[in-house]
Amino acid sequence: MPRMQRSPPAASGESAQRAISSPDICSIGAEVEQTNVTARTKRLRPDFSPEQQKLSQTNSSFESFENKIMNMLTTWKREQDVVLNKITSDINEVKAQNREIQKTNIEIEKSIEFMNQAYETMKNTVEKLEKERVEQRIYITELEKKVFDLQQYSRSSSFEIRNIPQTEKESIDDLTSIVVQTCNKLDVSVKRADLRDIYRMPGKKGSNRPIVAELVTVSQKNQVLQAARRFNNGRSTIEKLNTKHIGLSGDTKPIYVGDHLSSSLRQLFFEARKYANDNNYRFCWSQNNKIFLRQHEGMPSITIKSLACLNNLPKLQ
Repeated sequence: MPRMQRSPPAASGESAQRAISSPDICSIGAEVEQTNVTARTKRLRPDFSPEQQKLSQTNSSFESFENKIMNMLTTWKREQDVVLNKITSDINEVKAQNREIQKTNIEIEKSIEFMNQAYETMKNTVEKLEKERVEQRIYITELEKKVFDLQQYSRSSSFEIRNIPQTEKESIDDLTSIVVQTCNKLDVSVKRADLRDIYRMPGKKGSNRPIVAELVTVSQKNQVLQAARRFNNGRSTIEKLNTKHIGLSGDTKPIYVGDHLSSSLRQLFFEARKYANDNNYRFCWSQNNKIFLRQHEGMPSITIKSLACLNNLPKLQ
């Protein structure tokens, strides 16, 4: 349809002679052009258009993906919360255990300190007791030596006559007669007045208990012992001093004359004689309450003071 145009009004002469000039000719042309153009509104696309459907599908897919991501993040966060709670619980449990361990360690340290103090106290007590024991042992040894010396002194003038049969209702006179006859047989003059004491040692009933005779002097006792050794020296067994020599009736039995030893020395004398027989020592005797060994004739005598002395002796073959 042809566009209608209006005729411009007639201009006056004065106006026709004037010229109009604009500094922005381009913009004026555009304005004139726009003034003469009718504006049209852009037509909207319908909702069921392919482009709209495609955009809707894209938005739906994005929302689904976003929901999946959010669900994954939520699940992961929930799992992480569980793990963190478990770790926190474990840490709290470890802390509680550490507190218990520290408490136990403190108690153990206190117990160890108490035990150390008790050990030191006990150690000091043991050391004190050990010192006292040593002192008491030294004191006891000294007392034993004094008692031994007193025993030996009290026996210094006494001797024994062993293996003499005991008779019924035996009296002191009977024992005195046996001692005097024995000394006379040994060519030693001993009278009743020389005997300070005489008795049989205690022992089992019916056994030949030794007769102990205490003389007035030690020299008399030594004379008797030396005479007994001289009498038996070089004689055969049946000719050595026996009950027939002193006029006792009954079977002939050997008579032994020796020192009156204490029980400990008697046991040591027994061990010394056994040692001499087992190790070819020819001589074993006692004199003045001392025990001696000798290997061979002419060799020096060995004084036996204890069992340790026997153990340290050389053994002869």
